[in-house]
Amino acid sequence: MRRIAIVFLVIILVSPLADARFVHYKLSNGLNVYLEEDHSLPIVNVTILYKVGCVDEYNSITGISHMLEHMNFRGSKHYRDGFIDDLTMRYGGINNAQTSFDFTVYFTTISKKALKQVLGFYADNMDNLMLDKQKFLKERSVVYQERLWRIDNSADGFLYFTLHNLAYKVSPYRWTPIGFAYDIRHYTIDELRDYYEKYYAPNDAVLVISGDINANTVLNLVKRLFGSKKPKPIVRHITKEPTQLGRRIAYIKKPSEFKKIAIAFKIPSIKDQRDSAVLDLITYLLFGGKTAIAYDDLVRKNHVLVDISGWNEGRIWDKGLYEIFADIPKKEGFEEARRYIWDEIERIKQGDFSHEFLKVAKEKAAMDYALSKETLRERNMNEAFYAAFSLLNYYNNYLKIIDNITKEDIEKVANKYFIQEHETDVYLLPKKGVKPAVNMRFKGSLR
Repeated sequence: MRRIAIVFLVIILVSPLADARFVHYKLSNGLNVYLEEDHSLPIVNVTILYKVGCVDEYNSITGISHMLEHMNFRGSKHYRDGFIDDLTMRYGGINNAQTSFDFTVYFTTISKKALKQVLGFYADNMDNLMLDKQKFLKERSVVYQERLWRIDNSADGFLYFTLHNLAYKVSPYRWTPIGFAYDIRHYTIDELRDYYEKYYAPNDAVLVISGDINANTVLNLVKRLFGSKKPKPIVRHITKEPTQLGRRIAYIKKPSEFKKIAIAFKIPSIKDQRDSAVLDLITYLLFGGKTAIAYDDLVRKNHVLVDISGWNEGRIWDKGLYEIFADIPKKEGFEEARRYIWDEIERIKQGDFSHEFLKVAKEKAAMDYALSKETLRERNMNEAFYAAFSLLNYYNNYLKIIDNITKEDIEKVANKYFIQEHETDVYLLPKKGVKPAVNMRFKGSLR
């Protein structure tokens, strides 16, 4: 599951948001609209999600979903370059966007006075982006610089990127949403236009609006602004990752304070809801805070690792990865660190943990779920994601699923996926005395 939040069963803060409910409408052109009235504050949030991400890309245009995301702020037929940023500054609030493996999402939280302008901006972006060549070339340079800042000049970023490159051989998940540096430098404006024309359509999007609104009034506004948009045939040919037949290992070098290790195991798509929820609980058992099993053993008590974290990184269209990252002190070697981590995994596989630990893990999950509903932006982001991929029933019943998971379920799932034949390891050696090739300061807009 995306790292959504989950309701602590002991301490619950009741707020006006607790009973909020979304109402679903579907326009004749295929646009799914979710509206929620919440009059607790005079603000609104608009979130629009397109079901397009790096899974839709191919070699030579890797990362182009992210490039297109940046261009959504550079002007459309009726809205000038920088409009939404200026509007947000004028009324207060926040706007931004995110490109992921399976989707691209845009959001604005702002005074309700600006709602009509925000909706007009997103409606125009759906089919009227200008995609000016000179602005494109400037923004392409910004995106390339972001790649250097996030990946090439970051030990953790390069470790994460390399882990995906090695774990996947044919799936488009292998390059992550930022894409390969060479491809970024060589995008053409025609490639970007073709990609935009193919995937930005009402029937490939979910629009979520919540806050101090009248649902009927806003629905009529949405119909007026989005109703004339034409649907498009969305055809996806996604290469599926074959079964991994043996452990994969890579060594890389980057300037870093510590040696680092990354371990990944193939896991099912998030659409395998039961196993995904169990993997979430395994995350809470092993890595959910300083008293979690792995962190407590390896970092706090025995000091054999400097830090450790892990999570279930599910995907929509194909296998995801269960990922573990750790920083290693000078006294420990890579294989020793891996063995320590495997010892913790084996504890889970053998059920060597108490029912009290499992109870605490469920409470942590519940707290995170609650926190995921704390703001309009977080609620809308989750609603958009799970609605887009027909997973709302899973999201709405998540706590019931979690509550019914047993210790035997944990053991079964751990033994099913945490196997060496499906393991990928990347070891990062500190490259001391070497400065990054470019200035570490990023001088563009992080979207």
